[in-house]
Amino acid sequence: MIQHKEKAGTTYKIKDLKVAKKILMLIDGYRKFNIEDFEWADKEVKERKMGMRFISDWEKIRKIMLKFAIEAGSQRHLLKLAAIQQLFIQIGLIISSIITILATSVALGHFFRFEWADTVFTIFSYALIPLIILMLVTFISPPIIARKISIKLENYYRRKPEFINRADKLLFCVAQNIINSIAESIKTGRLTSSKRKKDFEVWLFNVDYKGIKVKKKPFLFRGYYVAALDFSD
Repeated sequence: MIQHKEKAGTTYKIKDLKVAKKILMLIDGYRKFNIEDFEWADKEVKERKMGMRFISDWEKIRKIMLKFAIEAGSQRHLLKLAAIQQLFIQIGLIISSIITILATSVALGHFFRFEWADTVFTIFSYALIPLIILMLVTFISPPIIARKISIKLENYYRRKPEFINRADKLLFCVAQNIINSIAESIKTGRLTSSKRKKDFEVWLFNVDYKGIKVKKKPFLFRGYYVAALDFSD
């Protein structure tokens, strides 16, 4: 992990807590080569939900993220892996829908005593176990493929240390500024918060930031840390 000695000191006048945490995770994710679409973030930034100061910083990091995305897109084998990942996700949604429809049909059929109820129940009983196995496969596969893509991108970018160091430095600073700004906005009452536990949690791929405490570590089905904002300073 790159060591950051520079201090991030810009405070953003954040207007939407949910948007701020999503953009934080997006920016932080790019430090781990978690390449995602950021068109949605463009819209939120234009609507000034992160404040005016953030707009100029967004333009800088947007160029960095776009370069990451373009170079990742040039790796055909990664595109194939991404396509397979999306296929598993779509199949999982279809299987989940099939199970829901069959289970609902069985329940309604027996409740209203329809003639076809026993037939549907027989189909459901035979299909349930294979469908559950398939659903588990489609549930487990996407995060494994995502990790494989990340490792391949990391190996690819090792050949470009200057770009990586420069990009990581900028992404780190902006992410740290967002963390500081969220904490400051909550402390001063400028940012509306329901005071629920989740309001003070952020999801991160890196934990080298100041002002956070790690609560949960990544595992197979969650590739990120769950950290709480630290208000002790």
